[in-house]
Amino acid sequence: MKQDSTLSTLRYRIASSLGLWGTYLVVAGFSVLVGYPVLWMFLASFKTKTEMYINIWGLPASLYTANYEYAWRVSKMGNYIGNSLIVSIVTVIVILVFASVAAYAFSRFTFPAKNVIFFTFVFSMLVPSQVTIIPLYAIITQLKLTNTYFALILPYAAGGLPLSIFLLRAFFDGAPREVEDAAHIDGCSNLQTFLRVVLPVSTPGLATVTILQFMNAWNEFFLALIFIRQAELRTIPLGLQAFFFEFQVEWQYLFAALSMATIPVILVYVLMQRQFIAGLTAGATKG
Repeated sequence: MKQDSTLSTLRYRIASSLGLWGTYLVVAGFSVLVGYPVLWMFLASFKTKTEMYINIWGLPASLYTANYEYAWRVSKMGNYIGNSLIVSIVTVIVILVFASVAAYAFSRFTFPAKNVIFFTFVFSMLVPSQVTIIPLYAIITQLKLTNTYFALILPYAAGGLPLSIFLLRAFFDGAPREVEDAAHIDGCSNLQTFLRVVLPVSTPGLATVTILQFMNAWNEFFLALIFIRQAELRTIPLGLQAFFFEFQVEWQYLFAALSMATIPVILVYVLMQRQFIAGLTAGATKG
């Protein structure tokens, strides 16, 4: 009997170990699939034109930084990065302000047609921006916002609100209400409780929304192509498109420009990765 129990324990440990190693292998495979193209692009950006063709898959013989200097000067990457930073940062701020207030209202207050309004936001996530481009273009042109930052900020913010409200409401629902009740007893108003109690404990949710919406605004191409015509107002996707068509054969310059375009997104994720992972974990465990 004791021998059977020992064999069962041994089999369980072997099965657990195999399952764990299998998980590691799957994660490692996905990491290679996702990470290798980015790493290859970064390494290729330091190669000379000749080396790009004779040693396309190998490591660069030396760090040829002239590609970055040329791409920055000729393609005006500094201007494009600045435009994208302005649009992305302002978009994220607008979304955080309105989404957090709306999500808190949906989570804590009762008002007529509350569920109808909330699920309208949820279902609007299924509507792609391409479907609404005609009325959106009419609104932007009537407001005379074409070739301005607001022609991108307003649609980006409106498009990012539904998902942001949906995520933040889940975090507010999980926030301890006892602390809010204590704040009300101490004389705090609803606004003071929201700013001083609810938002500080919802940092993972806010970080999750920040990363997702920053990436969406940073990488968006379709609306920027429609509403931005002036070269000095181009964002990163438009600038890279123009750079690609002008320098189709000069891959080393393109890879240098792409590498510079990815750095801000990586920095945002690195700065907020702990809160982002905590937000994903909290969202996965809340029922």
